[in-house]
Amino acid sequence: MKIVLDLRGAQTPEAAHDYLRRALAFPDYYGKNLDALYDLLSVWDIPAAFVLRLPGRGDMAAYGKRLRRVFEDAARENGRISVK
Repeated sequence: MKIVLDLRGAQTPEAAHDYLRRALAFPDYYGKNLDALYDLLSVWDIPAAFVLRLPGRGDMAAYGKRLRRVFEDAARENGRISVK
């Protein structure tokens, strides 16, 4: 299943994590940080190809790179997911 995540409109890391929580139906206990994102992605049980649309400018550009790295690291750990 292809899942497109468009985070280009996120102005803060908190907004990015709020979007991810809703888009991926994460549980209420989701910690809204990169470690919590990795934890949930590494045990994701539905085969998925994540397509990331990340912020490319401003303060969020660097955070977007960190988000991509978390998705890539989780994909190496969890063979059910991939990142494009």
